[in-house]
Amino acid sequence: MRKTNSSKRVIRTVAAVAVAAGALTVSAGTSVAATGTVGALSGCTTTNLSVVPATRTADWTVSCTDRRYVYADVTVFAGGVADSNPSEAQWVNAGSSWQDHNVYPQTTPAVDHICVHIVTYVDPTDPFEQPQVIGHSCV
Repeated sequence: MRKTNSSKRVIRTVAAVAVAAGALTVSAGTSVAATGTVGALSGCTTTNLSVVPATRTADWTVSCTDRRYVYADVTVFAGGVADSNPSEAQWVNAGSSWQDHNVYPQTTPAVDHICVHIVTYVDPTDPFEQPQVIGHSCV
């Protein structure tokens, strides 16, 4: 059977859809891994990650099985625009936890969205170390 331009186009379209579906699967896997209780391979896990824009609060608990440097990057949005970018970091010892509660200042327009992204490092001074994502929430 000779392939026509139309059949070649169908084959290319099917191949493109298959590649796109594979990319979506990979992306969905990454997104799911970045939410909830995550970080088992990183030495730390994040639980109780709560973000409430109405009360301008963000809470989290990070527990580590070995000593890790934990960095929390927060973006506070007001009127749909990034208003501030507070961050916090600290060493968490093996068997210890970092429990944090933050209340961000009210703005005009009001705070309407908060994103928290938490990562961990073994050595934060190593420029080649890739941080491990252990928590993420945007509300």
